[in-house]
Amino acid sequence: MAFAQGSLNIFNNSSYDLAMRVEAGNTANCLPSVITSMNFPALTSDVINNFNDSLPYATGWSVRLSPTGSPTNVTVPSGLLTTVSSLTRWQFCWYQTMDPVTGNTVYDTVDFNMGDPSAFPNCGWSSSPTVIGTVTQAFWFYIPSANATYLVIDPA
Repeated sequence: MAFAQGSLNIFNNSSYDLAMRVEAGNTANCLPSVITSMNFPALTSDVINNFNDSLPYATGWSVRLSPTGSPTNVTVPSGLLTTVSSLTRWQFCWYQTMDPVTGNTVYDTVDFNMGDPSAFPNCGWSSSPTVIGTVTQAFWFYIPSANATYLVIDPA
């Protein structure tokens, strides 16, 4: 199934930096799976149009093409990332809030596993489109007509 990756629109309206893990996968069978870690600054919004457009937040991605074996680490830009982007959709974002001055984690009362579990029912991730904590609150949604995924983080 090819449907093109679409954009990931991140709006961090909080005063905290975010330490994030972002993943995309195939909605039918979860593979290929593409994941990275990135830091996203406080009070920043940006659009990541595809894996190769992830600078300066992420310089590389780990690509898993089969359920066994190790993922392949790929630096952007990459032809492999271009190929798998047509097979994946933004699936999941887990984040922690970080103090923008010290870089220390600011712990919240909940875990922010953001995503739409109904879009990836066979992939085993536990996620929610809305999470409300004591430091931040966030919501995740997908607009099919624009092929765009949104992650919005607001102060709690």
